Amino acid sequence: MSIGGVHLGAPSAAVIETILQHARSASPTYAPVGNTLVDDIRPGVHVESMIVGRGCNDFEAARTALLHWVPQRRIGADVVPPRQALELGATVLLIIRRGPACIVAVNRVVALIDQPHRFAYAYGTLPGHPERGEEAFIVDLLDDESIRLTIRVAAEPATRIGRLLAPIVRLLQRAALRRYLAAVADHVSPRSPRVPSSHIDRAGHSGSTSRR
Repeated sequence: MSIGGVHLGAPSAAVIETILQHARSASPTYAPVGNTLVDDIRPGVHVESMIVGRGCNDFEAARTALLHWVPQRRIGADVVPPRQALELGATVLLIIRRGPACIVAVNRVVALIDQPHRFAYAYGTLPGHPERGEEAFIVDLLDDESIRLTIRVAAEPATRIGRLLAPIVRLLQRAALRRYLAAVADHVSPRSPRVPSSHIDRAGHSGSTSRR
């Protein structure tokens, strides 16, 4: 049984392939697409940020972590297709098992930035996802050589059951975001202390500026 992307029991390989094929021809379930990567993001976007390293080598390590779906895999999600490159237009399923339930999150990479001092991408929800909205991962090499990872989320429940469970979902989502940050920090330097950014306001801007 499936309700809005939540399956009772693990879906079969055939079901997963069917979901993926339908998703590849679908359009995002929200607008505007790419809204989490604009400089002047709207109120209500949830932001988590952490300093994950220092210098060009750590920037490249953090970029590599995002390219290989490290944050998602570290929270126990299966990425389908497992060898899907992180590229503009890529359609992916994130399959997360929690007890008897299995969440299938259907996403597409809708924006990608690859610059010498910033790497970022956003993926957005497709039909069948239990939420409606977008999530962005941003790595900046700042003027002081520190590496800041920022995650922005602009999403809302897509189903009635999702709206009923929204308070619990928000708590779980914020815990997942912190695990995303820690996963990249560990990938960059497993033994380094994790340093949260000094200030993040409701629009997601910090006191330091990145090199653009």
